Amino acid sequence: MKISTLKLFAFLFAFFALAMISTSLYAQEDEDNPTKWKYFKINASTDDDSVYIKIQDEVGIDPKLSTYVLIVNVLDRDPANQFLQFGDEGNTDAPRFSWSQISKPNQEKLLNWSGSNKENLNKKKLNYGDVFLYAIKKIKIKELFAPPKKIREITSSTAYINPFFNFMGADPLGMPIKKGFGFSFYTGSPYSGPLETDMYGANFHLLGASVGIVSRVKEWVLKHEAGSTGNEKQSTFGNYNNVYGPKLGLKGSYVVPFGNFFEVSYLGVIDTGDWDPPISIKDNLNGGLMPNNVLHGSYFNFEFRYPFRTFGSSRAKIYVAKYLGELQIGYIGRELRLAGSTFDVRINFMPNNQNRNMQILFETYISSIGEGFAMAGFAMGPSIRLTTGPNGGITVVTALLNARLKVGDFFDEK
Repeated sequence: MKISTLKLFAFLFAFFALAMISTSLYAQEDEDNPTKWKYFKINASTDDDSVYIKIQDEVGIDPKLSTYVLIVNVLDRDPANQFLQFGDEGNTDAPRFSWSQISKPNQEKLLNWSGSNKENLNKKKLNYGDVFLYAIKKIKIKELFAPPKKIREITSSTAYINPFFNFMGADPLGMPIKKGFGFSFYTGSPYSGPLETDMYGANFHLLGASVGIVSRVKEWVLKHEAGSTGNEKQSTFGNYNNVYGPKLGLKGSYVVPFGNFFEVSYLGVIDTGDWDPPISIKDNLNGGLMPNNVLHGSYFNFEFRYPFRTFGSSRAKIYVAKYLGELQIGYIGRELRLAGSTFDVRINFMPNNQNRNMQILFETYISSIGEGFAMAGFAMGPSIRLTTGPNGGITVVTALLNARLKVGDFFDEK
C-alpha cells in the first residue's frame, strides 16, 4: 500500500501537534512543579526579569552579562554547601558563589521561576515516551509566542539596532551612538546564506531613515576567475541561483513612523565594475543555463514584519519582503531557549521569480558551546540551501556552516 508524501506529513504533523498539547499540560502539573526544584539550571536573559541583573550586582559580576547559564544548588541543608554558579556544570573555571550572597527576595525569585528556560538537574525517572517527548513536555503554550520585550523592537527610529552580527546574510549588525542615531554593517543580504551573494555594505541611520553604500567581495560567490578561458570545473555546488552585486551601489531606506512593521528601501547600481560572470551550469530539463540574479539598474524594496518573542527569544520576527526583484517570506529568531538549550533559527522561502528558481534556506545555530564571552556571544550551525537542480528535482545547492556573534546589548530601557 502506497502512502502519499502529503498524507505522511499530515499524519506526522497531527501526531506531534497532539503530543505538544497533551504534554504541555502535563509539564505544568504539580508533580513536575519547577517552583519545588532545589537543583536546577536557568538559561537566563536580562530581558526576562530584572532579577538577572540584580544577582550580578550582588556577586560583583562586571561587565554585566545579558544572557548566561545559571546553576542553583540548594539541595544540601547545610547553607555552606548551597551555591550559585555562572556557567555550565562541566566548566571548572565558572565563577561560583555562596547562595547566602543572594538577597532573600532574589533567592525567592529564582526558586519560584517557572519558565521553560528552567531545567531540573536533580535525577528524574524517565519513561519510554521521553525519547520523543522530553523536549516537547517542556513547551509552555504561553511562551511559544509572546509580545516583544523591549521598546526598541517596536519603534521605527530604533528598528535598526541589532547586537547580532551574522557571518553571511541575515539582518545587519546595528550599533547605536544614541538610540535613533547610529550605524549598521552587513555581509550578504537579509535573506541570503553562505556562498549565495558577494555583497556587503554599511549604512548611516537617523530617526528611521538610512543611507549607505553597497559593494562586493567577488570571492564570496563561486564564479569565473578573471581572464579565464572557460575551462572551469562544472561543479553544481554553489554555482547557480546566486545574487551578484555591483562594484558600487547606493542604498537608502525608511521605516514608516508608526512602529517597526513596514520598511521601504531603494538600491541603485552606480558601477557594475569589471564583473566576472557566473560559471555556466546547463539546465538539463528546460535547456539553457541555470539562473542567477545579476544586479543592474535600480530596485525598490519593502519588508513587512512582525516582531515578537518565541521561546523567550531576545529578537524574533516573521516577514514578507520584496528585495532585488524577488519575493521573500521567512522567520528569524535569536537565542531561543528550550529543554536546556539556547539556539537560533533562520528560515527563508523564495518562490520562483523571473531571476531565480524557488529556494528554501534553513539555518540553526547552537549557542552555549563556548566559555566566558563565547558562551553567550557566539553561536554556529549548519546552513542548507535547497532549490531546483539542473535535472528538475529539489537539490542542495549549498550546505555549509554559518555563525553569528553577539557584540553587545547597546542599551536597555529603564
